[in-house]
Amino acid sequence: MNKPVVTALAAALAISLGTISYAADHKVNTDLVVVGAGSAGLSAAVQGAELGKKVVLLEKNPFVGGNSQHAEGLFAVDSEWNRLRGDPLTRQQAYEAFIQKQNHMVDPYKNKDFVEGSAENIEWLASHGIEFEVRRETPLKDNTWHIIKNFKGTDHGAGLIKGLKEAADKLGVDTKLATPAVDLITKDGKVVGVIAKDAKGDTYTINSKAVILASGSFGDDPQKVKDWGHRDPEGWKSSVPVNKTGDGIVMAMKAGAERGPVSFIGHLGTEGKGIKFLSNLYGVSWQPGNLWVNRLGQRFTDESTCNAFSEAANAIYVQPGHYGWAIFDENSVDYLMNKGADSGIGVLVPIGTKYTNLKNDIKDALAADSDGFKEADSVAALAKAINVPAETLEKTVAKYNKTCELQHDPMFLKDRRYLRPLTGKKLYALKLKSYFFSAYGGLITNRDHQVLTKDSKPIPGLYAAGLEVSNMVGPTYPDFFSGHAFGFASYSGRHAAKNAVEAMK
Repeated sequence: MNKPVVTALAAALAISLGTISYAADHKVNTDLVVVGAGSAGLSAAVQGAELGKKVVLLEKNPFVGGNSQHAEGLFAVDSEWNRLRGDPLTRQQAYEAFIQKQNHMVDPYKNKDFVEGSAENIEWLASHGIEFEVRRETPLKDNTWHIIKNFKGTDHGAGLIKGLKEAADKLGVDTKLATPAVDLITKDGKVVGVIAKDAKGDTYTINSKAVILASGSFGDDPQKVKDWGHRDPEGWKSSVPVNKTGDGIVMAMKAGAERGPVSFIGHLGTEGKGIKFLSNLYGVSWQPGNLWVNRLGQRFTDESTCNAFSEAANAIYVQPGHYGWAIFDENSVDYLMNKGADSGIGVLVPIGTKYTNLKNDIKDALAADSDGFKEADSVAALAKAINVPAETLEKTVAKYNKTCELQHDPMFLKDRRYLRPLTGKKLYALKLKSYFFSAYGGLITNRDHQVLTKDSKPIPGLYAAGLEVSNMVGPTYPDFFSGHAFGFASYSGRHAAKNAVEAMK
């Protein structure tokens, strides 16, 4: 090879090598590492910084907020907002009712602490510019739901996230986005830091005095939903997928933590071609005036169970194939268009909302030949359209109409306000499915929010908060006390940080 060619190749190689980017390993020293920047993680980071500690906040996604961006309100009782409304529920009444309705399958100490501290938690959040008002979500619920006032569109929790992120920035919290924690650093049985990697492939070895896990549990990993939650992920789907794959739980287990019981924040809903989320037609799936049947053509519950959305999700899930059908008629359509919804979907679709676009939604679903919505002129024809036994469905509808005529439901004791016969010329069927906003649980913690081993001993330096924590609710999420998960997220994040800082002294 002649000299000019060699020189040219060397120059080209030098240029190419100069443009190669090599992954770097960054060493960081801090007081506190928080894994996850949802409401639990941000609350922990802000509280830790307010107590004078240097904080690093790691977030797997390229944005903060997680599930909390779309949450609506937080649980609190006996707050200043309750006082101004004259709400009579006391902290003791709330605690006793919660424990009883959860059949005592919860941690009594942390729930007691949460109920007692819930009002102060709202006040702390309000001190960071977050505005609240108290609303009752459905007729079955107590006035514990402190919704975010400064929200935009469907992103109610974004108002809270915005306030906490601004506070974190002002306090100097080092927030690293798109930088998931991948492992815990341990020394002599104590957690002393975190290994994280960013989108460029850079590694961060972060040495700290404590770590708080707040990564939102595991609900977006279908295999873990099956293995840990014992649910069929095909019939029990995450409705708010934001990359919650159980990272914190897995890391903690590697460090010796026990995996604890899990629950889900379930809800009912529908899906299918031509059906838009939160459209008027979608909202019909949440209405108590419908007749619910399974794929055998049998009625299976009091349809006003929709007022307790987690229980409704259970009722649908246990049906054959994990689905059902909500049957209604043209009279139901007129009712919803003119009088409005009997049951709301949070504050996104309040009670009384008039479904003025329902007929257009029906046309769109039919035009799309939707697999989730069917129309017919007779019960037999509807049975064929939704593939259920015609004879059974005809008997079910006839029996239900008789129940409505008598205004008494001997089978399921449905509230007579919602007993409306199916007598219209047009009949409709809307598919019912079960979903969940998030998994709830994974790690067992003590009253100080320290993560525990299988021997119920705390792992020094390791804490957990929010949806990561087991035994805060029983098998079914308690939607009769609206906002439990959202409220506990910020409460536990703050108190995990307080306890971690106290242990540093």
